[in-house]
Amino acid sequence: MKEWNVWKTNFGGKKPSSALSSSKASSCLEDDETKPESYEVLKSDILCSSTSRYLIRDFIGEGSFGKVAKGVNLNTSQEVALKILKTEDTTDREIKMLDVVSVLDPVKKSVVQFYERFDHKGQTCLVFEKLDRSLFDLFVEREGRPLSLNEIRPVAHQLLTAFDALKGIGVVHSDLKPDNVMLVNHSSTPFRVKLIDFGVSFKTTEKMQGMTIQPVGYRAPEVILGLPITEAIDMWGLGCLLGFLYRGQDLFADCEYQSMKGIVELLGQPADHLLNDGHYTQIFFKENDYWDEPRWWMKTPLEYQLETGIEPETWQSPLRCLDDLIIHRPEMEKAELEDRRAFVSLLKCLLRSDPNNRITPGKALKHPFVEMDHLWKEFDTSSYADDSAEKIMIVPDYNLDSGEMEELLKPSVKPPSHNDSGSDSPQSCSSLLSIKIIFDTPDGAEPAAAMDAIGSAVSQGAASPAETSTNGVSPDEVPPARVKMSCMKRIRKFFGRTIRALFRKRTRE
Repeated sequence: MKEWNVWKTNFGGKKPSSALSSSKASSCLEDDETKPESYEVLKSDILCSSTSRYLIRDFIGEGSFGKVAKGVNLNTSQEVALKILKTEDTTDREIKMLDVVSVLDPVKKSVVQFYERFDHKGQTCLVFEKLDRSLFDLFVEREGRPLSLNEIRPVAHQLLTAFDALKGIGVVHSDLKPDNVMLVNHSSTPFRVKLIDFGVSFKTTEKMQGMTIQPVGYRAPEVILGLPITEAIDMWGLGCLLGFLYRGQDLFADCEYQSMKGIVELLGQPADHLLNDGHYTQIFFKENDYWDEPRWWMKTPLEYQLETGIEPETWQSPLRCLDDLIIHRPEMEKAELEDRRAFVSLLKCLLRSDPNNRITPGKALKHPFVEMDHLWKEFDTSSYADDSAEKIMIVPDYNLDSGEMEELLKPSVKPPSHNDSGSDSPQSCSSLLSIKIIFDTPDGAEPAAAMDAIGSAVSQGAASPAETSTNGVSPDEVPPARVKMSCMKRIRKFFGRTIRALFRKRTRE
């Protein structure tokens, strides 16, 4: 009752779809409980695999699939989460997908770490790393208060990284919702998240057309219409999730008809070629007999009810278009206004009705909202920009990954020059990266002064095309100036973020 009162106060008496799906899972569980069970795992039980023993400390979740328990590995004293499956219907698929996903680095790719699978008295148990709480639980604790864009950005970056990695191994998650994004440790690393629950995931090589997947409020239009399904449905789900985090309410209704109606009203009607090919188009649309453009009309709620026998839920979106989110919260400074525009731009790329035109996770990682291109110039004058840089630092390898660092350390065309003592010249990138700016200054030099020193060093280290060509290298082989400037900009960003974060940390101490 307490949880419902929270949502009743903040969401006008209606739970978001993630909460409703949990309720539906509970009803499924009640039906399943009528079936006889050979054994039920209880608190304080000890479960044994071939390599470890696990003590069940408490149960932290329950659904139609079974239970999720908090436990400890008695061999290593490590806390773990155990998923104890009640039925075998989806067990094989989930284990198969976990085996595939296990090739990914769980830290860099922001996916939950899977340890092992074993059977305990006829029940399948899956062992995962213990995480903190879900984004849905966080919203309950915040009493439905939405996140700021500076809090949403690291979440978006990590999920895009996860989906980019899944796309690389040909996996579709297909069940993105606030319940399935877990905070790692919110008190020590705020908004460090991981993607969980691959129980309904599938390979992109599988033919899933016409299958009912994804929570309704996060269901892509191609799924609703019965079109071929690709990994693009995860990008649609991410757009819905980011909208939920920003508004504190789902963008689309937990009802298929009202969800499609909301898509039409907020984003425009899907193109005719999509509606022509959809297996389920005629459930929601009727053909226009009077002219060719548009060929399809959205059915009214009454028409839908008369033809399907299903009464659609009442739903009224407070948004007329996504641009309304820019002025969703009127009070803002200039940097935040630009950030909101960038955020809405990303949402528009994620929420495209045509999956072929929807942005991919790799391209989304380079979107201005994620890379904060519009905020770097505001660091000296905006506390909002400073806060943005501080919060994004929680993302693993956000500054430069090992590949980028290696690329920066490579000599451009000629090898680095040496002085008489044989040491590298101060102009080389490697010497630049070894500069100790704020760490060795006893009085804690201002970051601005440190950045000036970096800018000077970087500028001096850039070899001119003329200088390079005089060493016997063809002008055609000289890297364009644009590339060199990009490299310098990335180095400045790298040092700028690190210095500011360390300076703020030392100031707080």
